Amino acid sequence: MEGVIGLLLVGGISAQVVVPGPPKRMVVRPTGGGGAGGVSIVTPDPASDPNVRHTTHLVLSDSRQWTSTDGKTLQAKLLAFEDIVVETPKGAQPAAPVPPANITVIRGGKIRLVTEQKPFELTLERLSQADRDFVERISAAHPQKPVPPAP
Repeated sequence: MEGVIGLLLVGGISAQVVVPGPPKRMVVRPTGGGGAGGVSIVTPDPASDPNVRHTTHLVLSDSRQWTSTDGKTLQAKLLAFEDIVVETPKGAQPAAPVPPANITVIRGGKIRLVTEQKPFELTLERLSQADRDFVERISAAHPQKPVPPAP
């Protein structure tokens, strides 16, 4: 008989779940200008700068597969550390850039690569020996900037 009473009591218990509705009032916060902080978005006035900057990277090799010392590969082009930057009025085409007489292929033990139009630096230590030899051949083929003497 106790078992029947227990079942009746458990069967009679019910629960009600309350799902909250949308907030009654939305709080609007200003963006910037207030003493409490915030974010200010400043867009440049197009009339204030009538010039456009054109950046040209000096590409030293075709796109090739680079291999790291741990076996990972990357498809990229070798770049010089120098870029040619030309400012022209908006709408005007820049003149053909003149490459510098001397370029830097290796700087501070690093090279510069570009992949997906994004240049980045990579240390020579991370490259396979075959890739290091390739960089050395490219470096030897191009005139280098003179290194200033140490003070």
